[in-house]
Amino acid sequence: MIELLLRGLLVLVELIAEVIVDYVLYGTGWLALRLLTLGRYPDLPLRVADPMGSRSAWIAAFGFLCLVGAALAWLTLSHG
Repeated sequence: MIELLLRGLLVLVELIAEVIVDYVLYGTGWLALRLLTLGRYPDLPLRVADPMGSRSAWIAAFGFLCLVGAALAWLTLSHG
């Protein structure tokens, strides 16, 4: 019985973490694109219902690349 409860809690935590990561990646990509294009792109609003939808997944992918690139640049500059 306790095992089922722990599995349910694990699924709940996984879903919450996925939603948080989705919105962080989308927000980062949205902000980076707004800064790079001087506010022209993306035409989508910052708050969307589904950040991993078909229209906004590329923005989240760009946010992922920005976060990974920033981390790698920081590591290269600080330890290089």
